[in-house]
Amino acid sequence: MFERLLKHFKKDGRVFQAFQIEISTYCSLECQMCPRTFFSEQWIFKNMSMETFQKIGGYFPLTKWVYLQGWGEPLENENLIEMVRLAKRANCLTGFTDNGVNLTDDISRELLSEGIDLVVISMGGATKESHEMLRVGSDFGRILDNVKKLTELKKHLNINTPTVKLSQIMTKFNIGYLPGMIPLAIELGVDEVMVTNIDYLAGERCNFLRTFYHESPSPAFQDSIDEMHRLGKEMGMTVRSYPLKAEEVLVCEANPPQNVFFSVDGSVAPCIYLRIPKKGDIIRIFQNKEYHVPQTFFGNINDEDFLQIWNKESYKRFRKIFEERRKAEFNMAKALEAIDSMSFSKFKEQIDKRPPPFPDVCQTCYKAYGI
Repeated sequence: MFERLLKHFKKDGRVFQAFQIEISTYCSLECQMCPRTFFSEQWIFKNMSMETFQKIGGYFPLTKWVYLQGWGEPLENENLIEMVRLAKRANCLTGFTDNGVNLTDDISRELLSEGIDLVVISMGGATKESHEMLRVGSDFGRILDNVKKLTELKKHLNINTPTVKLSQIMTKFNIGYLPGMIPLAIELGVDEVMVTNIDYLAGERCNFLRTFYHESPSPAFQDSIDEMHRLGKEMGMTVRSYPLKAEEVLVCEANPPQNVFFSVDGSVAPCIYLRIPKKGDIIRIFQNKEYHVPQTFFGNINDEDFLQIWNKESYKRFRKIFEERRKAEFNMAKALEAIDSMSFSKFKEQIDKRPPPFPDVCQTCYKAYGI
């Protein structure tokens, strides 16, 4: 039955936006905001096997993107190049996020040879001091050299891909130096700068370091972001930043109806924030309180067919909440478009249609609040 369903999906096109695959939970650094530093004794260190990856790969024709990112560094997995190759054979757009420590010349050449579409390098800051303060054990100069060699090789080969981005997490220690990312990015020859929040607060240190707020904004933080955008526009560098104010969104960025997360052990989960490679429950800080949330997944690709997992009633019920919230977003937009020809009572009826609340396990996740 599921083989026939797979054939049906293939006829209709790629029904998933992305498969996010955690191919490693290892990392050589001790980053101040990483959950691995908080849960070191409970952390599960593992590289995804090729056998597990190939089982996922059987469904690559259903997805537009294959993104190799989890709670570790993809370049820690020695099979990364072969994994990229398998995804590209299925005509998937393919990318990963990494700290750049292991981005050697040879690996860069192989990645370009395989046609990788996106490489995102995560940074701690635009200066050696800010970077190495947060990413303990990292060599700022080495990272810059690795990125520069990748972009130079891309230029030498006269190819447009991969898109190369720098990503920086905003903290109280580095947000004042954000504008410095623009000249650094131009010097390195990358295509875009992204600045993100610490969206998972694993402990009080993360809560202290965060720059986003609920009630009391810090104008100086927004000023720094605005200046970075101004410089980017002036110097021709694309800039993307996340909001500093936490406000509930209708559908979070993870978008479970269209995206799937495969954890390092083959578990199938709605997103990375509900399947953390540690023993026991997920521990998170939300609005200055600690919460314990159960690890949430619906099966394992090593034990069950993916489509069987996808069609479980429990998984469908979970996704339906997001689908209903998406409909509420659509209905609101539709009502606003038709306001001139709609009676007030009809308009109010549309506005008053409340979306269902997020699933319990999502209500204390900052991705549900646009962070």
